[in-house]
Amino acid sequence: MAQQDEQYQQALARVRARKSFFYSLTVYVIINVIFLFVAGEDWLWVTLFWGFGLAIWGLELFVGSSGWYSNWESRAVDKELAKRGAAPRKSTRAKAG
Repeated sequence: MAQQDEQYQQALARVRARKSFFYSLTVYVIINVIFLFVAGEDWLWVTLFWGFGLAIWGLELFVGSSGWYSNWESRAVDKELAKRGAAPRKSTRAKAG
């Protein structure tokens, strides 16, 4: 039962993070459309940096949570342990989620 609660909490956190991302993306579009008409091209540099930050967040959110990064991280830790002569960990690889 505790494992189900933990899985639920993890899923809820991922859904809330995605919801927050889409909310921020919506605000980004609305604000930048308004400022495009009000400030013209003078606002473009802010749009680029803000957009870059959103893109990084989106990549981390959608690609990072795909399990690819977690699996890579786990393999890298096992490799480091092997270099130091320690036994690799027991199947503690993160599940794709």
